[in-house]
Amino acid sequence: MQQYDVKNAFLHGELEEEVYMDPPPGFNHSLLPNQVCRLKKALYGLKQSPRAWFERFTKAMVFMGYRQSQRDHTLFIKHSISGGVTILIVYVDDIIITGDDFVERDKLGKRLSAKFEIKELGKLKYFLGIVVAHSEKGIFISQEKYILDLLKETGMVDCRPCETPIDLTHRIENDKEGATTDKGQYQRLVGKLIYLAHTRPNIAYAVSVVSQFMHNPKDSHFQAVYRLLGYLKSTPGKGILYKNHGTLNLECYTDADYAGALTDRRSTSGYCTMMGGNLVTWRSKKQSVVSRSSAEAEFRSMALGICELLWMKIILEDLRIK
Repeated sequence: MQQYDVKNAFLHGELEEEVYMDPPPGFNHSLLPNQVCRLKKALYGLKQSPRAWFERFTKAMVFMGYRQSQRDHTLFIKHSISGGVTILIVYVDDIIITGDDFVERDKLGKRLSAKFEIKELGKLKYFLGIVVAHSEKGIFISQEKYILDLLKETGMVDCRPCETPIDLTHRIENDKEGATTDKGQYQRLVGKLIYLAHTRPNIAYAVSVVSQFMHNPKDSHFQAVYRLLGYLKSTPGKGILYKNHGTLNLECYTDADYAGALTDRRSTSGYCTMMGGNLVTWRSKKQSVVSRSSAEAEFRSMALGICELLWMKIILEDLRIK
C-alpha cells in the first residue's frame, strides 16, 4: 500500500457556477471602487471547493480508465487484461493505492503527478490518525498516538486506569436532574471517541451510550466519558491485526439485548463482520423502535447485520471477488 498527498487540493477544483468575492486584503482597488472578483477556480474557504475538487479528481481517474464504485464513491478500481487489479481510495487530499498490478500502480503514480501536484509518502504508515504497522504476521492498525494526544489534551495522562470501558450496571440514562456540564466540550470529546472506535471495537458499545446525550449532557455522562478515557489509558496500544488465513469467507455475528434502555425500553443491536477471518466492520446501535419480544429484538439486529453483509458483498463484486 502506497500513500500520496495532494498539495493544495482544493485549488485544483473547477467551478461550474458563477462565484464572486470581495477583493482580497492588500489589493489596491481604489481606482475601481465597488468592484468584485469573479472566481475562475475554487479557493479554500469556499463551500463548493470540496465538491469541485472531487469532481475534477473523478474525471481524471475515469479518463485514465478507472471505474468509480457506486457503493463507495471514494473507491476507484481498474482491472488489467492480465487479470491484475489496481485500487485507489481517496479522502479529501490523502490517497492510498494498492493492488497486484505493479506496472499499472507505477503508471498511476506518474499520471497523477502530471495532472496534480502530488507528493509520494512511500509505504502506508500513518493515515488520518491511524498507525499502520507491517510485519511478517500481517498488518496491524491502531490509534495509539491519537489516544495519547487525547489523554494529554483532557488532562487524563495521570488518571487511574480502568479495567472496563463502562460499568455493566450503568444507569446514566436516568440522570435527568443531574448537574448540567459544558455541552460543547462534551460534544467535542465524544466526537473524538467516535472516531477512535474505528480501530477499537471493544469501546463501540460504551461510545454508543455516551453519544446519546450530546444534546443535554449531565455530570454523570461526563463521568462515564472519563471512565472510558481511563480504560483507554490502560490499553493505548490495542488495535486490530489483519493476517492471511488462507480464506476469503464472509461472516457476520449479530446480537441484541432486550429493552436494555431504561428511559424508552428500546433494545440495542450489535454486529461484527469478518472477511477471511479478519474483523472488518462492527457497530453498536440502539434500535429505532421498541421491540415487543426478545425474538423481535434479535431479528432486528440480524437484519442490520445482513444489510452490512449485502453492502460488503457489492463492494467485493466491484473487486471481482466472489
